[in-house]
Amino acid sequence: MERRCHMKKILAFCLAAAMVLGGCSKGTENTEGETALTVVTSFYPVYLLAANVTDGVEGVTLKNMTQPQTGCLHDYELTTEDMKTLEGADVLFINGLGMESFMDKVMGQYPDLFIVDTSTGSVTLEGDDHGHAHEGEEEGEEEVNAHIWLNPSNGVKQAEVICDALSQADPTNADKYAANTATFAESMESVIAQAEAINAAPGTEVAVFHEGFPYLTDLCGLEVGVGIYADENEEPSAKEMAEAAEEIKEDGIKLLLAADDAGMKYAETLAAETGATVVELNPITSGELNKDVYRLGMERNLQILADALS
Repeated sequence: MERRCHMKKILAFCLAAAMVLGGCSKGTENTEGETALTVVTSFYPVYLLAANVTDGVEGVTLKNMTQPQTGCLHDYELTTEDMKTLEGADVLFINGLGMESFMDKVMGQYPDLFIVDTSTGSVTLEGDDHGHAHEGEEEGEEEVNAHIWLNPSNGVKQAEVICDALSQADPTNADKYAANTATFAESMESVIAQAEAINAAPGTEVAVFHEGFPYLTDLCGLEVGVGIYADENEEPSAKEMAEAAEEIKEDGIKLLLAADDAGMKYAETLAAETGATVVELNPITSGELNKDVYRLGMERNLQILADALS
């Protein structure tokens, strides 16, 4: 199938990067003989992870291809500025799992660009196909939820993939990349402990209005009873909303988890109809280009959930 071939092609690029970067020391040398490396990430959450790995490493320029307010890359179309950013890249880190539907165009335009899929080793959840096929995907094909960064264990896995690739591209700084990654992993241990401390009754169900939030609910031992996913190009039907309202009432769902995006208005509509409470969480898809935003965002999400469940 087209999507599977697409992902195999990226995997091949990842393997090539791992082998060739180590052999040819990707990047250029400055006047002091140090490797100067331009690292580009596909979108905001991957940037935050890469920022943690590259923090304080001299000679590394980290750029985010898309604007930090872009959000998720569903149906995203590359801009001229995006392509200019890629033109100067030594390596491109992507989330993978189909999040970047534009990769065929990138690989066609820049066949020698090293692309690393950071989803390798992450634990994934099933996706929701909304009853239709996405670009490069056939009707009825099983979906994977690509929003893996919303589980901190996956965030660590992604950071480790980034660390491994950069260590091969820039072996002089391998120890720094490894130390940064270890520091990040340690900080995620406290986040995971915070999630484990959330005292939700077994079988507690919630409704979610963002495709990434099942990773948060899974982390906290919550079950998704209702999922309504909308964006600027797609909205739930009146029938779907009526069925969701009925299920929320019948199952006694008290919390509706939404982001500040297209799904919020549907959460608010169902809250008014059912008496449930809307809880706003951060999918960490846009914001300040600061490495600490990932940790702070996860901690804040978990604190909000703990308060809502208490």
